Amino acid sequence: SLTNTEHLLVKQLAVGYHYPVLSNIEFSIKGGQKVVITGFNGIGKSTLLKTLIGEIPSMQGHFKFSDQVTIGYFEQDFEWKEPELTPIQIVANAYPNMVTKDVRKHLARCGISSKHAMQSIGTLSGGEQAKVKMCLLTLTPCNFLIMDEPTNHLDVQAKEALKTALSTFAGTVLLVSHEEAFYRDWAQRVVSIEKK
Repeated sequence: SLTNTEHLLVKQLAVGYHYPVLSNIEFSIKGGQKVVITGFNGIGKSTLLKTLIGEIPSMQGHFKFSDQVTIGYFEQDFEWKEPELTPIQIVANAYPNMVTKDVRKHLARCGISSKHAMQSIGTLSGGEQAKVKMCLLTLTPCNFLIMDEPTNHLDVQAKEALKTALSTFAGTVLLVSHEEAFYRDWAQRVVSIEKK
């Protein structure tokens, strides 16, 4: 069983690009735990996540994911390599073995209308794009979700759907959010990060 094993250990970590924006970060997360990181805007929460997923090197200290962890990462910015592709094409490219009917079914389940599923992603609203991102994420076999303010572009319905998805997700969740109403009901732990 994966529960109660430590999925992530962070020790005296300092993160930043040229100089540390945050330092002495310490926390650990057990398998299956739902953890939210809060803190002022611009304090370096995104930088922390980018360090944890290996996008930028840590400046000090260390962190370690358990060997059992498979990370799924949901970033704040919507950058599509090919913005002219439709959601159907994007999901089909990511999962070439999936038949079109199933691709459509998954998109519909994530709240994407059949009309939007056939429009190029670059023309869709932020909320619709977020739903496509979520859809890709729910198809990814991962047991540790890392999300950077996923509610930013979402409408009320999409937020509710995401809330349900996260609270029923069997794996571990590490989420940066400033929206208490969104995580209050299901987060088991809130780590508040402050400038030291």
